[in-house]
Amino acid sequence: MQPIDDDMLDSFVSQRYHWKTLTPANQMKIAVELKKLRYINEKMYFFIAETLDDKAVCREYRRLLSEKDKN
Repeated sequence: MQPIDDDMLDSFVSQRYHWKTLTPANQMKIAVELKKLRYINEKMYFFIAETLDDKAVCREYRRLLSEKDKN
């Protein structure tokens, strides 16, 4: 399934059009993208939390952030 067009998604989010004006196919595309995004975000946050639980990794992360702030 192809991703939903950004212009259509912007129109939907800005409430210029009601979701019922979208075709069933476009409603499905939006639903699929939302489901994928939720799944990816859940996995990403789990990975970050697990990674930061490792004290050495957490120290390195803080070090990298402090170096970034210096630049």
